Amino acid sequence: MAVLIWVVLMMCGCYILQRIAYRWFGLKSVTYIRSFSVPRLFAGQTVWMHETIANRKRLPLPWLRVESLLPAQLVFKQQEAHMSINRGDQLQNHASLFSIPPHTEIVRKHEILCPHRGKYRILSYTLSLGDIVGVTSKTVKQPADCEVVVYPKVKELRDFPLEARKYLQSVRSMNSPIMEDHYYVAGIRPYRQGDSFRMVNWNATAKSGELLVHKRESMQDNDLTIILNAELLDSAHNRRITPEDFEEALSYAASAAQYVVSGGGKAGLLFNGIAEGNEGMLFRAPARAGSAHLDLLLDAMASFQPVTTLGLSYVLEQVVADRTSGMNYMLITGFVDRKQEDLVRQLRKQGNAVELLLLAKEVKS
Repeated sequence: MAVLIWVVLMMCGCYILQRIAYRWFGLKSVTYIRSFSVPRLFAGQTVWMHETIANRKRLPLPWLRVESLLPAQLVFKQQEAHMSINRGDQLQNHASLFSIPPHTEIVRKHEILCPHRGKYRILSYTLSLGDIVGVTSKTVKQPADCEVVVYPKVKELRDFPLEARKYLQSVRSMNSPIMEDHYYVAGIRPYRQGDSFRMVNWNATAKSGELLVHKRESMQDNDLTIILNAELLDSAHNRRITPEDFEEALSYAASAAQYVVSGGGKAGLLFNGIAEGNEGMLFRAPARAGSAHLDLLLDAMASFQPVTTLGLSYVLEQVVADRTSGMNYMLITGFVDRKQEDLVRQLRKQGNAVELLLLAKEVKS
């Protein structure tokens, strides 16, 4: 009997000692890193989420669970035996279970489908450490800085409506067949054979004693400014489009910008809804070229919300008031009213080309 008591006391002592050891030293020299294989991708594509955990000490870790809340829009393509996922409408709890020998690093990869655009951040994770018996000995919450940005889905040019497709093709080419090309004087230069005498600058010629002509440049360029309307409801005419229609509009806008920029042109964007860092104001990105500018536009579109900050009529009035000419505009909207149609006509009379891409057909009463 005394021996049995002694054995029980020894076992209790060992259990207490190992509990103390794991509680105080279990998470020391343990590192955990979560990252995505690419920071940005387009909706409908897949990305790999990497989990790297290392135990850089002599004490083995019988089991270690890493839990974090992820956006529900990130869809794991496979659920493996060492992980569990509990999904909700907006968030999902993801847990990975590890058993790590001394001085060991483990890397796991999870393939994730990203069907919806957005900016998805993982702000923290929780480490739960178990001892030899399997009882949780310590739990800590750590901050995380992990993000993946999902751009709107990009369409092929053939997926655009016919008129919009022709318009984009004409914008991408330097000489647009849609409107007459007017020229402006950009200085003077020496006369060259073949120049018309109507181009001679007689005042400059008289002063210099050299035959000089006006230097004229085209007012057209393969630039495109996209006007994206955030309004889902036209209360005056009781018309509505769905959030899915807005996603379609974003897809058209992203595709148009990519098509023009990839052809060496410039793309700009006006958006009258909520954008990250631009709440309550009109989002305005001037037309510029280059992949870096395209990434800026796509990054902004990933955060767009169809919550109207300024009405489309007001936006068009501001564009008309700028009195620009020779510009190419594409207006992507669910619907237009008579006032907005008049504003579009004014833009055209100013010498601009305007293509209207309607998501919903007009309802005739």
